[in-house]
Amino acid sequence: MAALSEFDIIKQYFSFSGHGIQKSGGVLLGVGDDAAILPSSKTPIVIATDTLIEGVHFPKYFPPKHLASRALGVNISDFAAMGVIPTAMTMALSLTSSDPQWLAEFSKSLAQQCEYYGIALIGGDTTKSPCLSVSLTLLGNTHDEAGSTLRRSAAQDGDDVWVTGSLGKGAAALALLTETIASDEWPCDLAEKENLKESFYAPQPRLDFGVELLTFANAAIDISDGLLADAQHIAEQSQTQLSIMGDLLPLHSGLLSHADPDKIKQWVLSGGDDYELLFTAAPPMAEAIMDLSNKHQLPCHRIGTVKSGSGVKLLGNNWTSFKVEGYQHF
Repeated sequence: MAALSEFDIIKQYFSFSGHGIQKSGGVLLGVGDDAAILPSSKTPIVIATDTLIEGVHFPKYFPPKHLASRALGVNISDFAAMGVIPTAMTMALSLTSSDPQWLAEFSKSLAQQCEYYGIALIGGDTTKSPCLSVSLTLLGNTHDEAGSTLRRSAAQDGDDVWVTGSLGKGAAALALLTETIASDEWPCDLAEKENLKESFYAPQPRLDFGVELLTFANAAIDISDGLLADAQHIAEQSQTQLSIMGDLLPLHSGLLSHADPDKIKQWVLSGGDDYELLFTAAPPMAEAIMDLSNKHQLPCHRIGTVKSGSGVKLLGNNWTSFKVEGYQHF
């Protein structure tokens, strides 16, 4: 079989958004030309880019369908943290070869995810590379002309600190996928293992929740580099101190059977890849946040407070020895 050219790949596998353009908010010109054209809008444009590289952000020989769902979920999580709905995206895909089966599986999964979230793939680039990587750039608009979004820089002294869902699942899932942990050390049952792996294959960005949270919260970030590292980002940007109670942190149930409590804490505090929302809100907003939690069937937990000062302070029995560390890109 003859190798597919760049344009063959684009035409055959990544022109699927042409049929759903109107659903995604309107695209005047999408895949197939030198550049895409979007209609103008009175509201500010929001843009986020994420790159996933084989052997760094996902294991080697990672199934293509999972790479597609993971890449899009990771990127949408940034929009969730700002309370903005993405409507279009571009993709830069670097391939080691033009394997039709790989491309078909990747394309099918990506198209399904784009359809689910109402996102149009409007362009990008496809290249041959010694290393597999995928880079997505998402675009959307704020819901008002003032450009209202959740930001890292708006935490207020006296705010409560909240987190959605559960923590530690990203790092735990990676340990399972790379088989770096012994079964006798962590006798996790099969159902819990599959749940953890699925959280890595297809992160569930808290998009709908984040959009509605815009009304109640002051600051927010998605947990990608680790709870403490991302809390530090809010503290630095807001020029405040975040005090977090370790005993209040919601651990993923699959971690509880692990024999080493320090390993659990490491995964929860600095493992990253959880893609939950860490946010701050004034105490009077607590009831509304719990109503929102119930509406979306997404658990929310108060885990600390915002105070004057700087940095992140970890409190609680047997938690204070852990440093503020997270994933380091360099």
